Amino acid sequence: MKLLIGILLLSAMISCNRESSPDGRSQIRDEKLQLQLDSIKHQNKEIMDSIEILNQKIIRLQKES
Repeated sequence: MKLLIGILLLSAMISCNRESSPDGRSQIRDEKLQLQLDSIKHQNKEIMDSIEILNQKIIRLQKES
């Protein structure tokens, strides 16, 4: 009987992971959103750097003509 209770408790503990609770699922969602946001910020910085380089080239070309 104790073995059965132990197995039931163990299986209940194993099944209680982050995906099984609303808080856990929201934490997982928030982590994924943060990763996506970080990626977008990185892409935005690269785009802004490229725009700055292009602006410098345009200014240089305007001065030459």
